[in-house]
Amino acid sequence: MEQKIKNRLMCLLASFMVITSACSDNKSDIYVGQTPFGKNMANSSIVTEMYWDRSVALRDGVTITELFFRTGQYNQHVYVAGVDLTKVTFTPGTKDDKNVPAVDENSDAILPYHAYAAEQNGKKVWLGVNGDFYTAKYEVMGIFFKDGVAINDKAWSGHEAVVYQLKNGESYIGLAEEALKHGDQLLHAVGGYGTLIDGGQITSEYMDVEDAAIASDFHPRTSVGISENRQMLYLFVVDGRMKDAYYAKGLTLPQLAILMKAVGCQDAINLDGGGSTTLIVRKEGEDGGLKFPIWNTPTDDNGPREVTNSILIIDKP
Repeated sequence: MEQKIKNRLMCLLASFMVITSACSDNKSDIYVGQTPFGKNMANSSIVTEMYWDRSVALRDGVTITELFFRTGQYNQHVYVAGVDLTKVTFTPGTKDDKNVPAVDENSDAILPYHAYAAEQNGKKVWLGVNGDFYTAKYEVMGIFFKDGVAINDKAWSGHEAVVYQLKNGESYIGLAEEALKHGDQLLHAVGGYGTLIDGGQITSEYMDVEDAAIASDFHPRTSVGISENRQMLYLFVVDGRMKDAYYAKGLTLPQLAILMKAVGCQDAINLDGGGSTTLIVRKEGEDGGLKFPIWNTPTDDNGPREVTNSILIIDKP
């Protein structure tokens, strides 16, 4: 009941903000954002109006910015995690935190279980997002390396994009063939579908695939980007399908790329989206209990979707 009341209040707030912004004719009344990400996105070519934005620091080097804005006629609700890789790092997550291939439906789990498994193995998890696309047989479609072990070293056509990390701690976003050239120095790799930004330039080669609607339709989205100096990692989680309290529509991949470039991504790739899109955040209770609540609104009617792999932000070993 408490959650239902909260959701109704959020809906009323969103409606009020839309109405009041529409009624204002004074340019000085236009909200331009108060956070760095909010200000940059408000100045992008696709944001018609920024309603509000707010940031929270989970620890030194890890912040999450929540934004509510409009693109054209549609509301959008987006989370952006800014991760300083000089202070923390990332690791691929799995159901049991093991580096073995998925074999059946028992290989998948909802995202909080990925975090709990990592915690049980001595890692301190701050947040996590879902990872790569996967087949009906629960196999990831891009390359997948975890702790130096090759779980999958072949990518499906169109799924060559990858975020990866070497054993020396350097992180990159690029293509599978680039990552694989590092041989036994490759520590982690999580694949995706479509390069959104390459060397600071927004790309569109993913529009040439057979099912271009994946890119051009409005959907919930998850994506990852990196700064030019490769010291900042950016994780985007986009609500959609009008299932959340803000009646968010979701973004196309070209729209997502524009927003990622606006916040400072030099390279970026698209991860699995739709019903898989999930953001979890660490929450420690006063009693010492640890939880990983889901911050966004997954769109499947039966709750958050089980996924094969994920990206977890953790303390450095």
